[in-house]
Amino acid sequence: MVPTQKEEKFPYKSDYYHLIKGKTISRRGRWWTAVLLVQNVDDADKRVVIIQRWQKRNRADPDAEGNITTYWAASKAFTLNSSKPWEILKETVDSWLETNDWE
Repeated sequence: MVPTQKEEKFPYKSDYYHLIKGKTISRRGRWWTAVLLVQNVDDADKRVVIIQRWQKRNRADPDAEGNITTYWAASKAFTLNSSKPWEILKETVDSWLETNDWE
C-alpha cells in the first residue's frame, strides 16, 4: 500500500491563475517558500511554474474590535513560463552541486 500524501493548502491568490498543485520548499518562522504549478484562467493550456514566498504578518482586525489577525502575505515570486529559463537554472544549480559550491 502506498502512503497517501496530505494535500497542502497554500495561501496562493491570483485573479489570473488557478493553483493546480504545489510543494513546500521551506517553512521556517515567519517565511514560507513553495514551488507551484498554476494554470491560466483564460487559457487552460497555459501553465506556469512559480516559486512563491510568503511572509506571516499581523494586523488589527477592524471587525474584531482591534484584535490582532495573523495572515500570510505574498512577498516575492519567481515565474518560469517556458523551459529555457528552467534549463539554465537547473544546469547552474546542478553544476554547483557537483563542485560542492554550496559549502
